[in-house]
Amino acid sequence: MKRNTVVNIGLIVVMAILLPMTSQAQSSKATNKRLERIEKQLKAVQRKVFKPGSSFAAETGGSVAPAGGNIRFADLEARIAQIETQLRQLTGRIEESNYQAGQLKQQMAVMARDYEFRLAELEKGGTKAVDTVKPVVMPETSPATMAADILPAGTEKQQYSYAQKLVTKGQYAKAEVALGEFLKRYPKANLAGNAQYWLGQTYYVRKMYTKATRAFLEGYNNYPKSQKAPAFLLKIGMSLNAMGEKSDACDAYRELASRFPDSMESKNKRPPEEKRAGCN
Repeated sequence: MKRNTVVNIGLIVVMAILLPMTSQAQSSKATNKRLERIEKQLKAVQRKVFKPGSSFAAETGGSVAPAGGNIRFADLEARIAQIETQLRQLTGRIEESNYQAGQLKQQMAVMARDYEFRLAELEKGGTKAVDTVKPVVMPETSPATMAADILPAGTEKQQYSYAQKLVTKGQYAKAEVALGEFLKRYPKANLAGNAQYWLGQTYYVRKMYTKATRAFLEGYNNYPKSQKAPAFLLKIGMSLNAMGEKSDACDAYRELASRFPDSMESKNKRPPEEKRAGCN
């Protein structure tokens, strides 16, 4: 009789947890579909940015911007900003949904172990009364809290070093948050261009090529004097090629050869990448 009572209580609690998880999963699925549609729109806009005749061109006369100059997106700027705002909002919702789902799963695991223990005690003829199930109290953290606390105390250089080492250790998701927080705190710092490059790398190594292209493109536009400027162009081409946009990738490689002909990226890394993309 006691065993049946515990089982019934367990089923009620599990159903109570599963119902919100199902709702969360459906909401997350719908948000993911919308995110995919918006990323496709961004991809189409990026093709316009790299379109021959207009890619990396200055507004005046369509000529290439001088070395160190800041590239402007002209009429595409507003559209890209709008799409990226939507992407950030949707990504935040997905992360929050995933976080909540993870917390619910953790609660279920704890409660399942508790029920197994109680049932085992009953089967052994234990005399202890079955206590009312107490809710599992989880630490109150959120992605926003994690981002604010992820960088250690210290100087700007020390915080950058910490975030960059996360990349070298292969902790890409954590590095993404840390580098994003660093750029939020120090958008004009000398190391901001490097931080933007490594942020793009966290996406590229995880095969998130649309986000990688956007991150490298933002780096090239926002930090044209950074030592990473040639690397931004190289990685823009590599990301686009990985997305199947070979023509646009070749445009990026040609821009690299034109703007930074003596760079290591242009001399050593560009030729094999052009061959891989089938550039003429």
